[in-house]
Amino acid sequence: MDPPEEAYPHVILFVVNEKSGNGRGKKAWQAAESILRERGTPYAAITATSPADAILQAKSKIEREPVQALVAVGGDGTVHSLLPLAVEYRLPLGLIPSGSGNDTALAFGIPKDPAAALDIVLGGSTRPSDLLAARQPDGSLHYSLISVAIGLDGAVAEDVNGSRYKRWCNRLGIGSAAYIIGLFRMLAAFKPQPLTVTVDGRTHVFQKGWLTAVANLATYGGGLKICPDAKPSDGLLHVCVVHGCSALQLLSVFPTVLSGKHVGSKFVTMLKGTDVSVEAPVPLLAYGDGEPAGHTPVRASVLPRQLLIFASASG
Repeated sequence: MDPPEEAYPHVILFVVNEKSGNGRGKKAWQAAESILRERGTPYAAITATSPADAILQAKSKIEREPVQALVAVGGDGTVHSLLPLAVEYRLPLGLIPSGSGNDTALAFGIPKDPAAALDIVLGGSTRPSDLLAARQPDGSLHYSLISVAIGLDGAVAEDVNGSRYKRWCNRLGIGSAAYIIGLFRMLAAFKPQPLTVTVDGRTHVFQKGWLTAVANLATYGGGLKICPDAKPSDGLLHVCVVHGCSALQLLSVFPTVLSGKHVGSKFVTMLKGTDVSVEAPVPLLAYGDGEPAGHTPVRASVLPRQLLIFASASG
């Protein structure tokens, strides 16, 4: 017979993606676990082989033990996989970053050093964050924390996820370069098409649309400032549409995304609101936080302050 729940200490559940950042996840967890043992901090840990495995294992652990918080040891994709559980069980979410992009860490002031990131979790200071909920025509719902990328962005994310060059970029410590490589690869194959973007009931039509990024955080792709005015808890979704240009002109705009100056380009339209839908004549891939999220038509809504993130006080 199992002892009563009170017999178990409340624990922090660490979900470890050992393969994140080409093996940095495993090293980060070894460093963090050593500190947890030294301090005698109650914790539980699972090693996930995929997002689906992370959800399955974590859900089982949460339903059997008194878990007080979730912590992703990995990158933005690992955080993304835990969003449904954090929402369902109302658990604060922490991060020990070891991925290739680490845009979540950037937004919330979480350092890359595992010991310093763990200190933030154990310190218990949290910040509320909005969530992005994208609904598909079949009714399925995808939560994202960073963004939903549609069109060329979605094609780039798919190419990067299945590539060898991503692993090489991680080995060299330049994970964000994988997005740039993917962009050049996909420019040769992607065909722009008309986009209909509706924000809070107002419809905008772009005849030669390359991409639509619906963002909750300012950066994606490893620090690219796609929606520089976006803040995690401003109650808004920020939308960047790139349109009306040739592939060569798009390439001339791309470097300015590093600083956020692309917002002034005639080929870029910035929008914001609480409810966004994106449609196209031919279904376009959608990726949420770099993970598959279906295809157009996509309707995204903001869920204000629905998530608590362990964050630096200055983040």
